[in-house]
Amino acid sequence: MRNLLGALVLASVAVSASAAASDDRWIHVRVDDAGGEHGRVDIQVPVGLVSTLLPALKGKHGHGAIELNGKDLDMAEIRGYWSAVRSAKDGEYVTVRDNDSDVRISKSGGFLRVTVDDRDGGSRVRMKLPVPFVDAVLAGGNTIDADAVGAALAKVPVGEILTVDDDDSHVRVWIDGEAAPARADRP
Repeated sequence: MRNLLGALVLASVAVSASAAASDDRWIHVRVDDAGGEHGRVDIQVPVGLVSTLLPALKGKHGHGAIELNGKDLDMAEIRGYWSAVRSAKDGEYVTVRDNDSDVRISKSGGFLRVTVDDRDGGSRVRMKLPVPFVDAVLAGGNTIDADAVGAALAKVPVGEILTVDDDDSHVRVWIDGEAAPARADRP
């Protein structure tokens, strides 16, 4: 869960890194341990405030880019697939139904949508990624340009970005116009 939390914190910073200071939207990341034994994490940050963190992110990770662990991914191949999907009309492009899971990848209304459902009920993923965000993530070699990602996500409309339910945790990432009240109950 720590690796996931670190990635989510970094994503929440990148999401809002280059937004205008006058942006009154909030970025929320919520992670709950499924068993209730290991706690939970609630992160909510005004988009405008986080934009001041970009210089620190750049200083810590080189020239504004974060290295990707590309061991299992051929980024050039993924960029090629994305180029084809981006230029195609909206529709459902991939549907895989096998003994383990159902996977669907589609593009509609300016969003790339990915859904994954494990047949045993163990995991459920829902991603709704704005096309400009995917463009920004896939724009560079084997790095992610924090400035490009931040600029793209500064334009993301209010709503859900990601939900993941699995055996270990529930993760939700969304953008809205107000801070969520603190949860008073303990895990």
